[in-house]
Amino acid sequence: MTGSGEDEKHPQDVSVHDAVLLENDTVAEKRLVRKTDFLMMPGSALAYFTHTLDRANLGNAKTDGFEKDLGLVGNQFSLLLVLFYVPYAIFNIPWSILAKRYNSARVIPLTILAWGACMMSAAAAKNFAGIMATRIIMDKPCEVYYLSLFYTRKEMAFRVSWIGQMGFIAGAVSGLISWSVFQWEGKLKGWQYLFIIEGSITVVVAIYLWTFAPRSPETSRWYTEEEVQLARQRLQQDSRDQDTEFHWDDARKQLKHWPTWVFAFMALMYGVGVASSSNFLPTMIKRLTSETTTANLYTVGPNLTASIFQVSVCWLSDRYQQRATFACATTAVSLVAWILLGTLDLVRLPQVGYFLTYLITFATFIPSNLVPAWLASNTPTTTGRAVSLGLNYMAMNLAGVVSSLIYRAQDAPVYRPALVTVGCTQGVFILAAVAMRQYYASLNKKIESGELPHAPGMESRPEYRYAV
Repeated sequence: MTGSGEDEKHPQDVSVHDAVLLENDTVAEKRLVRKTDFLMMPGSALAYFTHTLDRANLGNAKTDGFEKDLGLVGNQFSLLLVLFYVPYAIFNIPWSILAKRYNSARVIPLTILAWGACMMSAAAAKNFAGIMATRIIMDKPCEVYYLSLFYTRKEMAFRVSWIGQMGFIAGAVSGLISWSVFQWEGKLKGWQYLFIIEGSITVVVAIYLWTFAPRSPETSRWYTEEEVQLARQRLQQDSRDQDTEFHWDDARKQLKHWPTWVFAFMALMYGVGVASSSNFLPTMIKRLTSETTTANLYTVGPNLTASIFQVSVCWLSDRYQQRATFACATTAVSLVAWILLGTLDLVRLPQVGYFLTYLITFATFIPSNLVPAWLASNTPTTTGRAVSLGLNYMAMNLAGVVSSLIYRAQDAPVYRPALVTVGCTQGVFILAAVAMRQYYASLNKKIESGELPHAPGMESRPEYRYAV
């Protein structure tokens, strides 16, 4: 009887023991994620901050007589943007491949250093050819791929949003710097001071990243052996591999996978709005006020509001594991705002126009954070992830070409055809995103019902489900 009683207690003892182990694992995982946030997020956020600060400052410079000082005529300002976006887009895949092969923690700081040097050199430009030479070689690898080496797919959107919101902070800071330096009375033009200051900030950030950015949990001196093992186990839930080699077979398979191209098309569609807001927000606000310095100062409010809104929406996306739903809902808001900005008579209603710039800024950029996280979540190999994300960002940057071409000088100051075009591209994005959500939801149903034994490429992880 005693032996039988001991046997009856044994399952309960095991259950309690398993519960304690599970609780310990959860605590250890939370501690690991907090440490990873501390090591990864400041540097990644600063990298994107300087990236946006330098990329979008032409919009501020344009309000300070930049075109007149360099002798730009006709649509040469738009051409300047076009010739920047073409190589910027084309090199996204090669940069992603290099990041996969040599590690993002080394490739990103070097490209940012070159970017900052080019930005400072732009202050010495005397004509169209000079400014073009400094802009055409500026580029930066994909940080979303870098994050995927440390975080699981359920943690990605919120982290991407924290990096992305630095773009809004950069827009606000650039507006404040512009507002200040455009009033200086010095030997240089205001826009030249702007380029020098912002380029110098970029160089400092590049040095910081080279010194402190972790290459991986395995090689970082900040992780214990137990944390390295836990980090490896976490990432194996989402990926079929975690090696540093670039596998050409995986790359070819990814490029033959039709959803890869649909995601790239979606990036092209939402990218038109992203580029338009980045490059032409000061110009659109200038339409609502007669003072140049005030136009730059007025960009601060929309950017700071968008920063808070973006982090909140992406946190909700991670909380409920819904990518398409939040991306489409916010894009619908910006779609309406873009079209209203182009069709309403805002000369008599400047307050309405300024309110629309708030809607545009906080809603337009949400897909550029959620869609890459969605794509990375549904790509099981690290090589495939590098290629697909490179293609995605290439398409988004090619959208900058479209944006630059539709803002024609003859349509100033309203730019009605351009604003309506942006609204239409966002509508197309919504349709494509809804279709992809339905596609992945149907695949998950087939896996749940047993019609599919597992997700393709995830034979060793039958519990894997696609993000929607």
